[in-house]
Amino acid sequence: MVRLVFSDVDGVLTDSKINIGQSGEVFKSFDVKDGQGIVQWREKANHEFVIITSRSSQAVANRASELGIEEIHQDVGNKKQKVEDVTSRLGFDLKDTAYIGDDLTDLSAMRVVGKACCPADAIQEVKNQCSYVSKNNGGKGCVRDILENLDRKSQTTLGVIPARYGSTRLPGKPLAKIADKPMIQHVYERANNAALLDDLIVATDDERIVEVVESIGGRAIMTSSVHQTGTDRVAEVATRVGSDFTLNIQGDEPLIDPDVIDAIVEALHKNSPKVATPISTIEDESLLNDKNTVKVVTDSDGKALYFSRSKIPQNAEIGATYKHIGLYGFETDLLLDYIDMESELEAAEDLEQLRLLENGHDIQTVKTDYDSKEVNVERDITVVEQQMQKNDNNEDQQ
Repeated sequence: MVRLVFSDVDGVLTDSKINIGQSGEVFKSFDVKDGQGIVQWREKANHEFVIITSRSSQAVANRASELGIEEIHQDVGNKKQKVEDVTSRLGFDLKDTAYIGDDLTDLSAMRVVGKACCPADAIQEVKNQCSYVSKNNGGKGCVRDILENLDRKSQTTLGVIPARYGSTRLPGKPLAKIADKPMIQHVYERANNAALLDDLIVATDDERIVEVVESIGGRAIMTSSVHQTGTDRVAEVATRVGSDFTLNIQGDEPLIDPDVIDAIVEALHKNSPKVATPISTIEDESLLNDKNTVKVVTDSDGKALYFSRSKIPQNAEIGATYKHIGLYGFETDLLLDYIDMESELEAAEDLEQLRLLENGHDIQTVKTDYDSKEVNVERDITVVEQQMQKNDNNEDQQ
């Protein structure tokens, strides 16, 4: 777990701009959100924040004093050596440290710490070294974003893709070829691009699926052949592997968006409900009465009120009605309790998620623009291939 964070100044805590007054005084612009993030980080037990910069500025010293940062090192020529010396003196291990930098002078230090991080506008060489690249630019809240990410990463998140061979409507579905690749390969490769998963495993009941996953460098685990649902299969892997959070990533979603997976992980960390799932607006009127399209209504905070295969609400309209996307994030302890729950609503609607609502658990929904396309029957493969071709054409035109 990261407890000691080193940070550069120019391009990280500031936007790299240096303004010099008529008398030679240097002005720098610091982001208030970053300051709040640093204060919150230092309030945690045995957490430290250290500033290391190759320049010298009274403005930096003043800002550090305001934030209560005691370790500030300016005019540093060898940042790697300084990181090693400070880490040893403060009694930390390098594996429990992180460094936030943006330019070539930071690379040597980044290579010795446990986690290297950078703002969105860092140079490419630095980004290549980093385990986390902030969505924010330097001086624009990137430090707070990185510190929050380091906190989240102290809790592990496991992604599990259930892949049963014996589908009733499409036997051998995980191995069905889509654009010359087995479907499970599409799902695994796209899910593996999610930034917030600590581990990704395919849970299956067939050695042929294991072979395909391992052939692309993935990991698969054989599970019981008697599981009634994919969630049961996911729970078996979660029990064996151990994690704080577990995501059930459907094996029949070959177009799954990695950003949607990350959004669910973030929702689990930021919201009090211990379950999160994505939803998107229905734009095709024919789907309003399609029983294969699961509709959902939520409260004003985005918590699910009900799921149904029927049209809900009764006056549902396109653009204002939501469909459920088959991806679930669980706090693992609740997942393991969930598989033993009973539900009359689940049986009536043939929808697993109603088991949670009937037993008094909230489900946080996350709105997304992702247009899910499941593969349930042979003709769905053509639809997915057409969408893949459309996506490729759009990328070529950009």
